[in-house]
Amino acid sequence: MEQPTSAKAQEKVQEERRSLNEYCDSHRVNDAVQDLVLALLEAKPDDPKAWLLKRLEDELTDESDDLAEADVHKLFAVSRKITSEIVPQDTITIIINETLDLLGCDRVSLFVLERKSNMLTIHASNLSTPIKVSPGQGIAGTVFQEKVTVNIPDCYKDRRFDKRFDQKYGYVTRSLLAVPILDFDGQAVGVLQAINKFDKTKPADPEKPAGLRAMPFARNDEKILQHLTQHVGIALRNAEVYREAITVSERATGLLNTVQSLSQDLGTQSLLLTITMHTNKIVSAQRSTVFLVDEPKEQLWSVSTDTGVEIRIPKNAGIAGECCLEGKLINIPDAYADSRFNQAFDKKTGFKTQSIMAVPMFDDPSGGHFAHGRKHVRSDGRVVIGVIQMINKVSYDGQLDFFDEQDVEVMELFAKFVGPKLAHSSMLKKDNHGKEGSVDEAHLALGKATEVMQELECDKDSRGRKRMSVGVALDSFAEGEEDEGD
Repeated sequence: MEQPTSAKAQEKVQEERRSLNEYCDSHRVNDAVQDLVLALLEAKPDDPKAWLLKRLEDELTDESDDLAEADVHKLFAVSRKITSEIVPQDTITIIINETLDLLGCDRVSLFVLERKSNMLTIHASNLSTPIKVSPGQGIAGTVFQEKVTVNIPDCYKDRRFDKRFDQKYGYVTRSLLAVPILDFDGQAVGVLQAINKFDKTKPADPEKPAGLRAMPFARNDEKILQHLTQHVGIALRNAEVYREAITVSERATGLLNTVQSLSQDLGTQSLLLTITMHTNKIVSAQRSTVFLVDEPKEQLWSVSTDTGVEIRIPKNAGIAGECCLEGKLINIPDAYADSRFNQAFDKKTGFKTQSIMAVPMFDDPSGGHFAHGRKHVRSDGRVVIGVIQMINKVSYDGQLDFFDEQDVEVMELFAKFVGPKLAHSSMLKKDNHGKEGSVDEAHLALGKATEVMQELECDKDSRGRKRMSVGVALDSFAEGEEDEGD
């Protein structure tokens, strides 16, 4: 009886072995165990059991659509911190820093859509100043346009990755995770991108490049970033509303202060300085200059906000001159892309002229003495009595921007208000009152002109101020008052 029993037992063992082999093959158990053991040997943790348990928990979490309880708590704390801030630049800084810590990666970039320019502004942990790129450019651009998450374990094996940045700066981008930021309408408003995930359980080797120490982002990292971007979208929207409110408030304050100032009996030079200072607030301009027309001399003249010395330029010189002669508003978003702008002054001083807006000021020719002899009277009966020129729109984050339609509207309204006031000021009604400003200040007064000086003479007028004569037009007012010690 024992022989048959032994044969049956052996057959049972063989059947169980076949079943186990089939299970291992169908579920790739050998591969899973081998990967787990290799990862354990590579990590060399002090507590292998705890490490294996954590590894298995992470993998189980990755297979689920839910976050682990610990990740939920961290995400909640980060989201609360992000949404509690409304100052735009502070909000962006918090988003970047908290994402770095949350994912344990080397770099984080936040791409924010600027609606008026339809460009993506890149704020990054490794950039001192933001840069702008077109939507659709690079991997982040694809994420923005297609509104899909991209997780690349090895960027150098992905055809979408542009290696030129790494080659230029000597950086190695290994792993990359990019998630679109959507608003409440489901429209993309930005991208949150993380680069080079680190293994927190493994000691960092500072001598080893970040890219070579990086590991792929896990499915759990995707879920964390996808949840986070929902709160980031809200935070960015709150910051935008705050920025708009501050802009409106500054414009209203600037207009109110101007009205109050102009209600006083000020001389022309005081009026010029008052208007110049308030203009900067109204449209967030880096520099502003108000020019008035001296018809007998066929010149535009103004006053330095720092020295009080008068600035004099030919009436037909540069962008301000074109605005005066044609009586039209000129708005240049990119000075370097406009043929009317001379770059010589920027190259000489290192100043960067980004945007320019020049607005004409008018007065009714029925005003009598002031209109007498005016050469340029428009068909509607108005005459140009001066120009307000603004240089470099500054955005909420301190970066150079361009003047938009709202800036145009408010400055046209502003010019309508201050034009008649300036036109009837006592000094402007005097014939040949003017004293030419210094060469440096006149140099600031042109958008484009011939860079030739014939003569410079200095003496004193009856009130003790400098009097300098510039024979011909100088170069490059687009900069406002750069040599005046901003």
